[in-house]
Amino acid sequence: MPIIITILILIYFIYQQFEYEKIRRITYVAIPIFAIYQITQTLPDMKSGTPVFIVILVFILGAGIGLFQASKAQVKEARAQIGFAEVAGEELPVYKKQVLVKGGARYLIGWAAIILAKFFLALLLHLHIHESLIDAFVQDALKDMFFFLSFTQKEGATAWMDWTLIGISSAVYTLRLMQKHPLVKAKLIRKKEHDH
Repeated sequence: MPIIITILILIYFIYQQFEYEKIRRITYVAIPIFAIYQITQTLPDMKSGTPVFIVILVFILGAGIGLFQASKAQVKEARAQIGFAEVAGEELPVYKKQVLVKGGARYLIGWAAIILAKFFLALLLHLHIHESLIDAFVQDALKDMFFFLSFTQKEGATAWMDWTLIGISSAVYTLRLMQKHPLVKAKLIRKKEHDH
């Protein structure tokens, strides 16, 4: 990928973390569930030679990163115009309530920590990573911007680390936001009631 495109993707991704975005169930519920399912498929067995303490460490790291990312996330409710309706011969705007979240600097730091942790642990375990560090940052930024890319398969000896760090951190992030912000809980659990 040309360096200018790489830089533009990363700049746009960083900028996005300081803007409010709409909470969607696909991002906050479906992706963590899919990632956790993938952990069960890729986790190394006892014969692989991967030390158990490393596996436990990856789970703890993922949970810690998720808590850190959620600690300063900001949540608000806003009205978004979705169209017009005719009332007594007069055209009036129709609004829908939306729950918005802004991850900010802590979300960014956690995101970078996930990638750096994978590279550090792979180095420690002498595992081969088939991508460069900068490619890993760009690929992860793209996955964050285009949710459907999160469902692509991960390859190589570090696939289980990818899925564990992503799955556990995103699940903990979602659960912590739900715990701290009733708006998030209402949006993700009782979607129909909240929207009407």
